[in-house]
Amino acid sequence: MKKLLLLLFPVMLFACNKDSGCYKCKTTFTVIVNDGEKDQSYSVSAERTICNTTEAEIRKYEMDNTDSTRYLNPPMTIDTITVTRCY
Repeated sequence: MKKLLLLLFPVMLFACNKDSGCYKCKTTFTVIVNDGEKDQSYSVSAERTICNTTEAEIRKYEMDNTDSTRYLNPPMTIDTITVTRCY
């Protein structure tokens, strides 16, 4: 019985582990300004590493941190785009 428990303990330990590795997530924030004559864009990125999470939680994190908005004040248009991708 002790041998069986010693064999099952590592299997159960790894089966319950949520860590499927670490994910590197890159968030890019871009602003595009059109003043009626030309487009200008500015972009900045940041990376972070997220561990101890599931694939479903990482995809939810991507969706929650991805967005776009448009501000119109003719002739000016300002688009802001935030994209998060994890791999």
